[in-house]
Amino acid sequence: MSTERTPLAAVPGLSRTAALPAPPAGRPQARSSSPAVVPEEISTPPAPVGKPSSQTRVSRTATTIRNVTLSLPVSLVAGIRERARQDRVSQPEILLDALIATESELEALLAVEAPQPTTDGLFVRRRPRPENPDPLSTLSLRMLSSNLEAIDSLVSKHKADSRSALCAAALRRYLNTESAAT
Repeated sequence: MSTERTPLAAVPGLSRTAALPAPPAGRPQARSSSPAVVPEEISTPPAPVGKPSSQTRVSRTATTIRNVTLSLPVSLVAGIRERARQDRVSQPEILLDALIATESELEALLAVEAPQPTTDGLFVRRRPRPENPDPLSTLSLRMLSSNLEAIDSLVSKHKADSRSALCAAALRRYLNTESAAT
């Protein structure tokens, strides 16, 4: 049995250096009255041959979208979805609006939900949180990485237990106050 294969013939137009042909003559050309906007680019010197480049050309206008999953009570997840439909905006927009609207109150909102330590004279004990009849659900969102970093900085600033705890406190206040106002 022979293991050698005959090489395939080259396909015309499939090389990396091939130029693309012009569009057909009958096709209308797109004309713009304004000059094309080209994002500024930062270029780094090419890496030595044989070594992979750790830095490549990066556009300053590039944005990265990241997936984030929050564990929230089912009623909040339903509330954010309903509010997004009602306002005709995305779910991440509702979350960001809630954080903006409640930013000055976040520390107090988180303190109300945190378990308070108690003492019996000898030992300090943390009272467990009251059992929540509303089970947790997950809410998956796609957000700009800069917005996610801002939320994480709020978690640190207000000493929240987690990103989910911070978002739950903000959403609970925002959805309740907004629904009461309408």
